[in-house]
Amino acid sequence: MKRKKLLLFFISATLLAFSVNWVIGDSKQNEREKRAQLKTYIDNNGYWIEKAKEGLTTINPDVRVPAAIYTGSKIEAASVLTEDSPDVPVVDENSSTQSENSIFVDPNSKETALNSNNSTSVGGPPLYGADYLYTFDTGETWGGSFNGAGGSNSGDPAACIGTDGRWYVGMISNGGQAVSYSDDKGQSWIKVQVAPNPGSLADKNHMWIDAKEGSPYENYLYNAWTDFGGSFDNQVVLKRSTDNGETWGPKILLSQAVNAGNHNQGVNISTGPNGEVYAVWTIYDNWPSDEDALGFARSVDGGETWEASYRIIENIRGIRNTGVPQNMRVNAFPSMAVDCSDGPNSGNIYVVWSNIGEPGVNTGNDTDIYMIKSEDHGTTWSDPIRVNQDETGLGKTHYLPWIAVDASNGTISTIFYDNRNCNNNQAEAWVANSSDGGNSW
Repeated sequence: MKRKKLLLFFISATLLAFSVNWVIGDSKQNEREKRAQLKTYIDNNGYWIEKAKEGLTTINPDVRVPAAIYTGSKIEAASVLTEDSPDVPVVDENSSTQSENSIFVDPNSKETALNSNNSTSVGGPPLYGADYLYTFDTGETWGGSFNGAGGSNSGDPAACIGTDGRWYVGMISNGGQAVSYSDDKGQSWIKVQVAPNPGSLADKNHMWIDAKEGSPYENYLYNAWTDFGGSFDNQVVLKRSTDNGETWGPKILLSQAVNAGNHNQGVNISTGPNGEVYAVWTIYDNWPSDEDALGFARSVDGGETWEASYRIIENIRGIRNTGVPQNMRVNAFPSMAVDCSDGPNSGNIYVVWSNIGEPGVNTGNDTDIYMIKSEDHGTTWSDPIRVNQDETGLGKTHYLPWIAVDASNGTISTIFYDNRNCNNNQAEAWVANSSDGGNSW
């Protein structure tokens, strides 16, 4: 009798264990199947909110970071005329949160600037989208609204101002691309749908305007992004407007010739002193991985036709999946600026990004900002030049750079996050300047 009971116990235990393993295995299989339906390299919140509604993922919890530590308002930089620069609240911090800001100075007035951000309600949804905030007194006071320019949208802002005074905010809208414009300095906006949803999302967009007076393509607008879905899936595409953003031309494929192994992402556009148009972006040959290379394309006829794209640097290593100690969502998308001054470096193209170790070696415990430049309209490129000038080998992290060139004198400025003076879970904003065409910083 005891043997029968013992045998029955073993049979029951085995069946139970098999059932538990089957349930666990089935659960893991379901998770794998769900994840297979996700394009994990899309990091737009709108995409993940929709996928969470479909039951394919869960939304990350809202985590509040410690308050910033005030370290003073003095700016020490040779190119900055105003040393005392107290922080100015742009919006009421209890009304909304802002991130991924884009700012553009009025080419007719250095006192006027338009700023747009990803604007979200405090504590999470709703997402107001790309907002509009402006200053007429060099940033001392601000007006505008945390609501979306021309209505709610999905963010990823790009702000521009034309030489004719028209303001623009580019954005993701309805899963595709839209641009809102204002002729009354932000009092009212008209939204134009530039492109429909290609299937999953038109993401990681950038917009630029040729704001150089006398350019043969003055005030032409260029809007580029990555199509996720559709016939141009994982490719960088572009549309242009020759009538101040009111209508947009056909979609142009830019990135196909670089033959990315997985996808192209993070496009950045700029224009040269004679109306040249340049686009640069990140190439991911594998996924999940850090950035592998940078792609580039150019047009010399105002964006009507484009030369075949190519890789301007191979064998880099960005930070997309390795990350940073601050536990922030990061990438090594490039930022580009062109010298449109009348100085000795007029026409130079400068591109910056974050790299783990020295480009080409791509090892070590430092993440630094590197720049390459072209002095012949993008035909050839320099060796990488390290922008941040602190001591190497200390495991410090410098990331998310943005570059600009002063159109009056050619001075280059690059802003980035930097933890050289603080704990690993903290960061400061630093600026590096160059007055010799990026050779030294």
